[in-house]
Amino acid sequence: MPINTLIANEDATIVDEINANKLISNYKKKYNLDVSYLFKDTPNVKILKCSKTGFRFYYPIEVEGDNEFYKNLYSNHTSNLYKTEKWEFLEVAKMISANSTVLDIGCGGGEFFKFLDGKNCECFGLDKSDFAAELLLSKGIKFSKESIEDFSEKNKEKFDYITGFQILEHVKNPGTFLTCLCKMLKKGGTLFIAVPNNEPYFLKYDKYHTLNLPPHHMGLWNEESLTKMAPYFGLTCKTIKFEGFDYALDFFSRKTGINNTVIRGLLKSLLSLFFTNTLGKRTVLAIYTKN
Repeated sequence: MPINTLIANEDATIVDEINANKLISNYKKKYNLDVSYLFKDTPNVKILKCSKTGFRFYYPIEVEGDNEFYKNLYSNHTSNLYKTEKWEFLEVAKMISANSTVLDIGCGGGEFFKFLDGKNCECFGLDKSDFAAELLLSKGIKFSKESIEDFSEKNKEKFDYITGFQILEHVKNPGTFLTCLCKMLKKGGTLFIAVPNNEPYFLKYDKYHTLNLPPHHMGLWNEESLTKMAPYFGLTCKTIKFEGFDYALDFFSRKTGINNTVIRGLLKSLLSLFFTNTLGKRTVLAIYTKN
């Protein structure tokens, strides 16, 4: 019987399926990765929906990426996948007060922390990967490779701010994950969660977008699920923000060498006429406070 990975003991119903062979073929074709060993007994991956929040997730959860998968993915495609600057970094950094304690979950090489320079914040990172550990050590950033369960037990109500940039969608048990985050957050503290926006899939209709599928992603988040899940974890959702078109314009500038303000403004206007609900909402940022 399928379980609800977000809200324990609540119903979750099957709403869609993904063909495992097509998924396996996509990873091989686009990333030269063989993920078939994770789907030996799974001809179809089900998509379940939480009855209370609308959160959709892939099932069975055993198809989650393991250490071998992530080692191969990031070693072969680091330049494309390990971004050092993101829209959400800039947005969140503006909202973090000076002299505060900040924990970044799935912090990678600690790229977000450079946006807090000058604020005298005490910064901590949590990341399981060896690649991230090497980068964090080289930068002198405090970090741990512990499981989030173990780390949260040692750091109860320690942090003013906790950030999770593009990490929640990878988690096979988001209910446990969010409980741990809230355990570490001070009362009145702020939690920032940024995830790909799925309405209903990435870029609205791209059901088979490779990196939005298992074993890379395990959950399909959107504004509804991010908002409705808050009270189950002692949180209040204060604000929902969307990325907008700047990333697309930056890509255009890199490819063409054109960075004229007027041209960018015209292109942004054109994009907003046709792609507001797709390209204009690629990433969703949810901001919570702990009750």
